[in-house]
Amino acid sequence: MYVPPAEVVQQAMQLGEKKAALPVKDMLMRGFLSASLLGYATALALYATATTQSPLVGALVFPVGFVMLSLLGLELVTGNFAILL
Repeated sequence: MYVPPAEVVQQAMQLGEKKAALPVKDMLMRGFLSASLLGYATALALYATATTQSPLVGALVFPVGFVMLSLLGLELVTGNFAILL
């Protein structure tokens, strides 16, 4: 399905406005949850690397944390730097 670039920009602007309007409490809660999920993903990747003796397995497991963040709609501080622009 083709989405025109103007529509993509419009949706990105709406999402940015929605995130900018979040209360500080909600943003901090999302940040703490993100940090804990990334910590869990890191520990899982290290465990997978140590048990299999293959760094490739750990490299494949680690992005699971970022997938969880995306699916849950959580925040990372790097994603909020664009709001300041």
